Amino acid sequence: MPGIPHETPVELLRRNPQLASSLVASAGLAVPADSVAAVASADMSSALPSELRADAVIVIEGPAGKLVVVVEVQTAADIDKKWAWPAYLVQARLQHRSPAVLLVICRDRATGRWARQRISCGHPGFDLVPLVIDAESTPPPDRPEASEAAAELAVLGAFTGAINLEEESGRRTVLGAIAAAGLEQDQLGTYTQLIRASASVAARKALEAMMTTEYKDDFLERFFAEGRAKGQAEGRAKGEAKGRVEGEAKGRVEGQQSMLLRILSARGFEITPDLEARVLACADSDQLGTWAERAAMASSADEVFAPG
Repeated sequence: MPGIPHETPVELLRRNPQLASSLVASAGLAVPADSVAAVASADMSSALPSELRADAVIVIEGPAGKLVVVVEVQTAADIDKKWAWPAYLVQARLQHRSPAVLLVICRDRATGRWARQRISCGHPGFDLVPLVIDAESTPPPDRPEASEAAAELAVLGAFTGAINLEEESGRRTVLGAIAAAGLEQDQLGTYTQLIRASASVAARKALEAMMTTEYKDDFLERFFAEGRAKGQAEGRAKGEAKGRVEGEAKGRVEGQQSMLLRILSARGFEITPDLEARVLACADSDQLGTWAERAAMASSADEVFAPG
């Protein structure tokens, strides 16, 4: 089963298909004007006996035409893909009745060099040279034409190594782009987790420190604010039936419980049934607040719930 390193670019494309437009444009291809990108089925099987399933397929369509982008994510060289990729393009072209391109996103420079090699299909003039996105070619998130996918390009830059998370400037670039994008809480949590998965232990701790100091309002405070808002809303609703004071107090606690679980999830900690039960069983608002503050910086769930 593919892990987070493989799934990072795929998740970014699912969240914002316009990322494909930015990547294809950065490779020098014309993108249909005034186009809208949408995720399509990645299953390109036909009556042929073999199954053809790309990592993602994005359809970019506008008044002037359509372009299909077949996306493959490579964390290492795989010779079998060189046999399958031409078939992916032919089948995508057939399914969508549109020009199709192959975009390969690579985890490192060595894999990128391998993916760029020309694939000779045998027929005269029918050679395939994949478009490759790696550390050398990932567009920077601050390009004006990439504004619709700046947050995704920042996370992708961390994934490919185009943005060095070992350096403070790299961490600032990624966190700044995500903070400026005004993402929904769920998307913010997902992107935060993807960045952490792309970082070394040292870089991860430095990122977490920046998220709780310099970017506190954009990351940590948003989790707190949304938890408080949820608690207040639930409290008001329950207060109508059971008394406003009692209802709001209970709602605040439930909001804190929900907030704590979301922070733990965003930090990448496993929410086991026992852990969830412990959080939901706690009705002490001060204790829940202490756990939430620890969750922002802890390196493990055990640190969050340690005595004291």
